[in-house]
Amino acid sequence: MSSEVHPLDFVVIIAVLILVTVIGHRLSGTIKSRNDFFNGGSNLPWWVVSTSIIATLVSAVTFISVPAAVFAPGGNLTYFQVILGLAAGKIAVGVLLARPFYDSRGPATTYEYIGARIDSRTGELSMVLGLLLGVINSGVKLLTAALVLDVMVGWGIAWCALFVVSVSVFWSSLAGIKTVIWTDFLLFVFFTLGAVFMLVFIGMKLDQTVYEGLHYLDQQARLVLFDFSVDPEVRYTIWAGVLGGISLNIAQATTQGTWQRVKACRSAGDAQKAYNWAAVCYLVHLIILGVGLVLVLFYAENPLSKDFEIILQESPDRIFPFFLISEMPVGLSGLFIAAIFAAAISTLDSSLTETADLTVRHIYERFVNPGASETQFVSVARISLVFWGAIFLGVSILFSRYSAEGLLNLTFQLPNYVYGALLGTIVLARYGIGRFSSFIVGFLVSCLVVLLLSQFDIAFFYWCPISGLAMCLVVWSMERTQIEWSGVVRQEAD
Repeated sequence: MSSEVHPLDFVVIIAVLILVTVIGHRLSGTIKSRNDFFNGGSNLPWWVVSTSIIATLVSAVTFISVPAAVFAPGGNLTYFQVILGLAAGKIAVGVLLARPFYDSRGPATTYEYIGARIDSRTGELSMVLGLLLGVINSGVKLLTAALVLDVMVGWGIAWCALFVVSVSVFWSSLAGIKTVIWTDFLLFVFFTLGAVFMLVFIGMKLDQTVYEGLHYLDQQARLVLFDFSVDPEVRYTIWAGVLGGISLNIAQATTQGTWQRVKACRSAGDAQKAYNWAAVCYLVHLIILGVGLVLVLFYAENPLSKDFEIILQESPDRIFPFFLISEMPVGLSGLFIAAIFAAAISTLDSSLTETADLTVRHIYERFVNPGASETQFVSVARISLVFWGAIFLGVSILFSRYSAEGLLNLTFQLPNYVYGALLGTIVLARYGIGRFSSFIVGFLVSCLVVLLLSQFDIAFFYWCPISGLAMCLVVWSMERTQIEWSGVVRQEAD
């Protein structure tokens, strides 16, 4: 089996990237201000925003690592429990934050909202935590895309990551969040159709009947969906998946990406609808789980070489890219590799627009040039995209040393060190509880709880809900302030 990409595949990959760029840019329209660049002019259809929410999450990590987790020795479908939690989490974000974010007047970022609901110092500290989380997540996502390219062309992780981040910076600079959201919509359709086709394509290459395949998978314990174990050290259980998925989604709502997508909608009702339907869109994950199952069957009939089995032990996420370039017809394999690249780029350009927004509003406008024109603000935003792209590149190269852990685990585990504090922060801000002094105590307690949980080998999906709850209880017990239920900041900007 060949392991080198055909020149025609390269042509297809470049053609797809150009096509998505052109269509996405044309749909984006013109950019006249920061509101257009960062909030889409508050005039985007809810269904486009909804697909953008999920497309940002269905990254190359999902396309590569979910099948790899099923394919790995002892792999099964228990990741489905995490999907349930993540889907429920999107609904929770819509109910909890869509209307307060949309109806608030004055704040231009999530962290200004937190500052207005608690105090300015709390908002600034939460921004630092949010940036830290964004850098960690973006480094992992960039590493995943670089891994795919390295399998194809062997340039090495660093050069492959440089290629991906360069395209991401270019996409982001075109029209900001408007380009990101419209390209996300196009890519979500691409992802879904591609996943369905891949499931059917691999299935048609099998000699086994459907019944025989299911029987084999059942014998190998690959069809296990739920684990009701109450052992806190077990990573994928129904309790860890649902509690972790919901709390992780609420914690991620502290990122500027949530604020941008809520504000991009035409009304608060549309924003909530976008998040509710994003939960439904998680069904695409089920198809990707199915791809992992048919890969198990395919390589049971067509065993891998000993040399590649050794490679998989070191880099387990290489199995799906390997199938694409060794078993798919020339040209068609390029189409699916392009889909994975586009997924990674789409996810990364979302992070770039978030960090650029924060750079302009929290640093440049406040400390460098408060009286700048809208054209100057947009120009600085584009320059900051290059800066943050370089940061993401460096982090991805650092994380490449840990790829043997499996990128799916890396994606979830590293951010969990700060997710609990972010969960506590957004919940406290939503209900107007606390001040900076009590926030600091709660933050330290949250960090201590995470440290203890990790030392006792508690599954990392529990870290966020437990540490976030601890932070909320500590701050509330210190303040005992009256809860403000609306969550809306009513003070107009100066």
